[in-house]
Amino acid sequence: MKKPLHEQLHLSITEIDELLLHIIQSDDELQRPSLLYSSIECLIAAGGKRLRPIMALVGGRFGTPERAHLAWKAAGLLEYMHMASLIHDDVIDASPLRRGEQSLHAATDIGTAVHAGNYMLARALEWSSDDELIDGDFYMGAELAALITELCIGEYNQLQHRFDFNMTLDQYLDKTKRKTALLMGACMSAGARAAGADEATANRLYEFGEALGIAFQIQDDLLDFTSSSEQLGKPSGADLRSGNITLPVIYALEDEGLKALLLPLHADASEAQFSEALEAVRQSDALVRSRQLAEQYTLKAKSIMQHFEGHPGKNDLQVLVHYFLGKS
Repeated sequence: MKKPLHEQLHLSITEIDELLLHIIQSDDELQRPSLLYSSIECLIAAGGKRLRPIMALVGGRFGTPERAHLAWKAAGLLEYMHMASLIHDDVIDASPLRRGEQSLHAATDIGTAVHAGNYMLARALEWSSDDELIDGDFYMGAELAALITELCIGEYNQLQHRFDFNMTLDQYLDKTKRKTALLMGACMSAGARAAGADEATANRLYEFGEALGIAFQIQDDLLDFTSSSEQLGKPSGADLRSGNITLPVIYALEDEGLKALLLPLHADASEAQFSEALEAVRQSDALVRSRQLAEQYTLKAKSIMQHFEGHPGKNDLQVLVHYFLGKS
């Protein structure tokens, strides 16, 4: 049986989770016990693959050993930002589940969830203002703030395009970059720059992470059609039911028969209409074509990786490529 990604990269999920807990435990201003404090603790305890902090730590291996601890700090604050974005996404999408458990707003209330997400973003920015993370032209706080802006724009664009069956492939890819790929690219480059890597190395790692991020999102889009509610930890077909136009839908719309099933869908369409459309997309070639595009982006990352020939960190990039190819 293949080892989990973190084990292949000789990283400890336990240590990553301990870092995430330390970020909140070291805030003397946050009252405890409190619902806000316990909610964030529970989110961390719920676990996850920690893919983004892992990517930041891999990026850090392209810096210097003396600054390796700063890659850990970057990994922690970037994961806080990611977790905050998931809280807000669940509120916006009215999603009752996250990884098979109640989403935060369902377990508490919308106000608590929004405040928790806001706090985590603010705490990440606060951590990024550490003097050690300000090096020459690199100020992580400014980059993090810009990244938050892009995430917000990506989410807003998705809201604006709900049930917009005229969305083009280019618009989809732009939305995907803002919502997912930018953060993965930023994890690779921020980890590298925090650890003292040169700008050219950091920029190349950003491109590598961005390509993997697009592949990752396409694969996530496919799960909405290929996995059960139990496997997803949320209702299957949730993207289409919420009006989120994903890559399989864009490809399916090129078929006139499928187009006739998809175009009438709207927020108040019947369950029978959604079920029929979902099954029709599953039976089409849209899923195969989507997998092919995901693989193309993974192979793009592989080509970028060749620029690191001779660097010991290249093996870690290879592990990441194999991980993402395995999901294509």
